[in-house]
Amino acid sequence: MSGPLTRARRTAGAIKRRLFESPEQTAWRRACRIAEHTPRFTPGTIRMAQYTVRYSDLPSFCPQWQDIFVNNALAYQTENPAPRILDCGANIGLATLYFKRRYPAAKITAFEADPAIAAMLADNLRANAACDVDVEAAAVWTSDGDVTFQSDGADSGALASLGGDLEGRPMQIRAVRLARWLGAERVDLLKLDIEGAEAAVLEDCREHLGNVQALLLEIHELDPLRRQAPRLQEILEAAGFTYAVTHVTPLPWRQPRGSRSASFPHRSSVWVEAVSAWRAHAP
Repeated sequence: MSGPLTRARRTAGAIKRRLFESPEQTAWRRACRIAEHTPRFTPGTIRMAQYTVRYSDLPSFCPQWQDIFVNNALAYQTENPAPRILDCGANIGLATLYFKRRYPAAKITAFEADPAIAAMLADNLRANAACDVDVEAAAVWTSDGDVTFQSDGADSGALASLGGDLEGRPMQIRAVRLARWLGAERVDLLKLDIEGAEAAVLEDCREHLGNVQALLLEIHELDPLRRQAPRLQEILEAAGFTYAVTHVTPLPWRQPRGSRSASFPHRSSVWVEAVSAWRAHAP
């Protein structure tokens, strides 16, 4: 009898959630329905709850919105009413808007490598009352200067030297050394989603990580022969952070060549690992 009762409770719970769902979830459902009939890499504008958002690719926009505004994956808590936040890999600005909603007085710099997407980021901030955010149309890297960037036109562009099997148009873009920014001031939150460059960048920032109070880090495990997580975990521990892996997202469509003949051909050998890191006792 417990089986039917359990199913009935789950059904009732699902109905309740649907009837009383948040505006953000309602907007996400609507966007997903539109995305089903929208070709990839078709730019557009959509109304999402209180926001008007320009996007470059609706099918990749929908999971971003769900992750940030429905699941609150970037929820961050601080006693500072005006935290200093560096959003590295800001894409079209959803994370920046989320932080601004939680902390309207936050001082945020948003970095985006792809010039076309950086322009959308700036437009989205202006359109949604976040004009005080500084936008840096640049990749965060280990040095200042120009680098070759491989753009996929959506959310997976990367430095050409790290892009793996990405297909896209190579271009020269500006890069800035993140260590220079971290060495200049205290940073309450560092969000780092830079498509495989995270290990090299954090290694270069080692001596300045004492200025960072919390991190939201995406580890892109795109090379089965060279995992980044052990190196990054060692860097975090050495800098005095406690950390947790919050979720892992397999990327089966980015499987490297030859993986189909491996011992476990149906398991993804590439994934993105979300890590939250913080100081138990802030200095």
